[in-house]
Parts: sequence; C-alpha cells; structure tokens
Amino acid sequence: MRGAWIVREGRASLLLLFNGWGMDRRLADWMRSAWPDSGTHDLVVLYDYRDLLLPEGLAGEMEPYGAVDLVAWSLGVWAALNAGLDGIRRAVALNGTPFPIDGERGIPPATFTGTLDNWCDATRSRFERRMFSGVERDSRLGEVRSCRASNDQQEELRAIAGAVTASAPSPAPSWRFSKAVVGGRDLVFLPGSQLEAWHGLETEVVADMPHFPFFHLEGWSEVLA
Repeated sequence: MRGAWIVREGRASLLLLFNGWGMDRRLADWMRSAWPDSGTHDLVVLYDYRDLLLPEGLAGEMEPYGAVDLVAWSLGVWAALNAGLDGIRRAVALNGTPFPIDGERGIPPATFTGTLDNWCDATRSRFERRMFSGVERDSRLGEVRSCRASNDQQEELRAIAGAVTASAPSPAPSWRFSKAVVGGRDLVFLPGSQLEAWHGLETEVVADMPHFPFFHLEGWSEVLA
C-alpha cells in the first residue's frame, strides 16, 4: 500500500482516505482545495493495494492524534478493513462494500474477472465512462483522474483478486463502519448490492450519484456527519 500526507499541520485529529482501485494521490490533492473544510483533521491518502500493509512508519505517525477517522471509497472499503488498523473513531464507506467479489453484495465474479483479464487502455476508457457516469464532461475530471499506467492498475487488481480469494481470511478489525453512502447511479458496485451488504447499518442513498462520488458531496463535513 502506498500513502501520502496531504495535510500535515499538527491538527487534533487525523483523517485516512482509502482511495479506490487504480487511483493515485491526485484526487486527494484536488480535495484539499475543493473541500477545504477538513477543520481539525490532518489528511493522509492511501492507495495501490498490491499489498495491504500500511506504509512504513504511518502507524507510529498516527499515534499522537487524539482521534483517527476514516473515509473509504470503492475497493478502498475492503482495503481499509484488511489494513490492520486499530482505534478508528468513525468510518464512512462510499460506494463500496466489504465483499469485492460477490454476486449479491459486491461485484459479480464474472464481471470482476472479465475486467481483470481484459484490462487495457481501451477497457480503462470504458470503465471510466461508467465510473464518471453523468459527469463525463466535467472540467474537473482532468484534476482527479489517475495518472497510473493501465498495466500498473491491472497488477493491483490481480493482487486484490488473489487476496480476496485467499483461503485464510484476515482477522476481523476492532472497528466497524459507522455509515455507508450509496450512489443511486453507481454502475460498478450496484446500489442493490451495496444495500444488501450494509443491511442493518446506517445508510444514505444519494439518488443521482455515480460510482465517483466526490462531485456530488458538499465536503468532509457532509461525509463525516
């Protein structure tokens, strides 16, 4: 796993942003200016889940904070649950579930395998049209799209598939998600699958929100409410 400090100003609390598969730090850099209401939080973004170990030194760097909150998007939801974290105060899931490869609560196995096996620049373009459905012509897309190469993203997805299907599951974390936000227009993690996965948890459905949620939310204060 890779990570980057986006805000490090000695604030009272720390916010961990678990990005989606294939992404890099550019989304979090955009959010620093577009979502300036981080308030009392410093901010770390985590991405590239070819392994699920936290970046070297991060656990120790988290210790001085009075509270650690977490926001996870897409496959970052699964990654956050398997990262060995402890002491999370509040955690919010955005358009993802703990079951990445699952016919009822995640992405159907055939769809996941087809994406992995056929991933290339052309497939990536089609996937991004689904991910950004409804905002394909938004001028902000150039600021948030990942700059990683397609083969690099494919390697990550292959590693995720291997970890999900491994015979020995990771130990259950000591914390649970507090809330799930579901995009009613999500074409990656379908809304019905998300609602099935989060049965019994506080869930908010944003009817017109596609898989990429960040243009449809007002800022950190809304997400963490």
